Amino acid sequence: MEEQRLPEQVLTQVNQQVIAMAATEEECERGYAQLGWMLLEVATMQYWRVAHQTFRDYLRTIAMSSRKTASQLQQYFLTVRDLSDTFTLAQLEAMGISKAIKLRQAKDYAIVLPSDVVQAALDSKITVKELQKVISTTLKMPEEDGDYLDLGFEFMVSPEERATLEAAVDAAMHTDPVTKTTISKSAQMKDIALKFAMEFLGSHSGDGN
Repeated sequence: MEEQRLPEQVLTQVNQQVIAMAATEEECERGYAQLGWMLLEVATMQYWRVAHQTFRDYLRTIAMSSRKTASQLQQYFLTVRDLSDTFTLAQLEAMGISKAIKLRQAKDYAIVLPSDVVQAALDSKITVKELQKVISTTLKMPEEDGDYLDLGFEFMVSPEERATLEAAVDAAMHTDPVTKTTISKSAQMKDIALKFAMEFLGSHSGDGN
């Protein structure tokens, strides 16, 4: 993203990339970091404003030409965004998107990735599963299988609603087990969302039966 380009030019290139990858019969590791990098440019320069109300609307539109959902496209964008301070595009492409996603998850526990984790990610002989083991051992984080969840809400609020929601978030953060402030903001919000969910289910599970 060294120089600014015409929005239409960038959007056309993204569409071409999505269509080309959708035509690939088998799942592949390559190309998704490139796509995420292109989406990062669209988001940073707000090129999506050419024809869409929100970036999310733009992702839904290009998802129609892809084998991936808008949430998956969002994940590629966020992965590249969060790893671009450590890896070049060429390095992300070489390691493959699965490794890159594992690294983004690791940044929830370590804002700066340890050199052992970085080197393992760049080693083509180390598999995704082996990288996860290195991450778990080095950062002392649990080995978990999972995928990206977009809860899909962002909304306007009144001052009173904002105060209510912020007070609820603060209460959840300080409820045992206390939410760690040493982890990333996204990891904190995941912990808070799970507390909300468990509290609601504990109070209302079975109410509709």
